[in-house]
Amino acid sequence: MIKKIRKVLEELNSNNIEYCILRNYNFLLEKERELKQSERSIDMVVSKKDFTRFEKLMLNMGFVKRKPSFSHKHVPFFRIEDNLERISFDVQIENVHWNDVPYMDVLKNRVKNGFFYVPSVNDTVAMLIIHSILGKRRFKPEYQEIIVNSKIDDIKVTKILEKLFGRKTEIILHLARQGSFGKIINKRLHLFFALRHPYVFAKVTFRWIIWKKLFLPWPLISFIGPDGSGKSTTAKALSKFLAKENRKNVIIYTGRGRNQLLPIRKVGNFYKSKERKKDIRKQAKCTLKKKLIYTLWAPVFTADLLLRYLFVILPKRLKKHVVITDRYSSDIMVMENVPLRFKKFLLMLFPRPTLTFYLYNTPEELHERRPEEPVEGLRRQMENFDRLKLDTIRILSQDKQKDRERIVKAVMEYLLINWY
Repeated sequence: MIKKIRKVLEELNSNNIEYCILRNYNFLLEKERELKQSERSIDMVVSKKDFTRFEKLMLNMGFVKRKPSFSHKHVPFFRIEDNLERISFDVQIENVHWNDVPYMDVLKNRVKNGFFYVPSVNDTVAMLIIHSILGKRRFKPEYQEIIVNSKIDDIKVTKILEKLFGRKTEIILHLARQGSFGKIINKRLHLFFALRHPYVFAKVTFRWIIWKKLFLPWPLISFIGPDGSGKSTTAKALSKFLAKENRKNVIIYTGRGRNQLLPIRKVGNFYKSKERKKDIRKQAKCTLKKKLIYTLWAPVFTADLLLRYLFVILPKRLKKHVVITDRYSSDIMVMENVPLRFKKFLLMLFPRPTLTFYLYNTPEELHERRPEEPVEGLRRQMENFDRLKLDTIRILSQDKQKDRERIVKAVMEYLLINWY
């Protein structure tokens, strides 16, 4: 991972893009190792004149630009590698900002540290003090060590602090150099700074409320497809990865056979057993009576699915869980003897999933995986899916590992771009 980050920075150097990495950069001078959480995203400033070229270069290298957050002065880029590790760059334009208010120009005094650029010692100490007061409301141990032990020009650093906090804050640097960091935090200087920029902070606060998605449901990821296509296995793999990424998630099965809220399980199981009787399926004729029975049954099953959405899925989404469903409303799609238009109408009753993955293969291959499912039945299932022309991401399920990586990457890109 360090080598890949280094390659990006070397590209910036070779293209003469003016930048400066702000903090947590010492790991770049070490050998390859697992990165700490604070090292997984590179905080940097890029000059305004070079930002257009910087953005184009990042996109050409496969990075994805996230949507604006509540702070429009931060422009994050990320790239998910083949091993599903993530490289991130949180970029500020021209100056270091806090909630869209610029507070330091670190580019004019930047220095080279190995193969990349960092702020000067004076700017580093001033920035870490300001960042800890405004952004963190605490001083990290590694920041404390740098502030106390760095050789700086006290007058220059004090002047930087005075521009933000006024003359009454001359004592800040003295307290910091003594290691009295708690006394600095107790002064609540971030409130003083915010009051000096009321209009900007009003706008940022409004954006923050929208950005937090306080009353909006979290994403719904659905897997659909014929029997044997790997829906359940893939859903479990995705859930495991999201948990590893510290994202709350839950898998909910929404097909026939279990988890119904209405007392229809026996009827459903009976219908399923009839499907599996190959001889009966081959000989059975689609009579008008049979069509009527199946068509009348479809709304009952649909009602149960809707209740499961309202009382099981939606509450989880509102509690900020990424909900992964095995099937969702897909069993409506494979109901036989029900008119296609009626099935389409029933499907319109459901909220669309955020992302829908359609897993499929040839009926013959699926039959080998699930011998109890007849080839002809699997073919009819796939034909029904194709007729409905759903908005899905189609995955030909062949290589389990590659299929899962592709799905995980698509889901993570969506979550990151949209700040979930």
